[in-house]
Amino acid sequence: MKKLNLLLGLLIGLTILSCSSDSNDSNSNEPTIIGEWVLVNQIYDGQNENLSDCELQETLTFNSNGTLISYYTDNDPCEFFTDNQQYELNGSELKIIFGQNSDFRYNVLDLTETELSIENFYRNGETLEENNRTTYEYEKVE
Repeated sequence: MKKLNLLLGLLIGLTILSCSSDSNDSNSNEPTIIGEWVLVNQIYDGQNENLSDCELQETLTFNSNGTLISYYTDNDPCEFFTDNQQYELNGSELKIIFGQNSDFRYNVLDLTETELSIENFYRNGETLEENNRTTYEYEKVE
């Protein structure tokens, strides 16, 4: 009888584990932010901004361990910088932490296998007014 109970317990446990892994497999088809993204457009107050060739080389690389590498230019001439940050993605909110006292929060407007669109709505403790928000559009680097 003890062997039968043990066997029954093992079968129930295996059934639960197999169901659990099936549901995880279905989530693997959802788009992920992990990877390298290049800036293709920037919108401020509803207007597309004219980006320079340098700005169009800016990238964000999201790693699976919660780190982010930003490759960006700080105006002309094309002088690029690389910074490491931390990020958290909770549903449709992306939080990027730039050091101890600096964090930016974005609404994820669109995330597909090839496109990412985020709108900055919060900066260092201050919620930005609607007309003072910037939307950044990225394409995934193959």
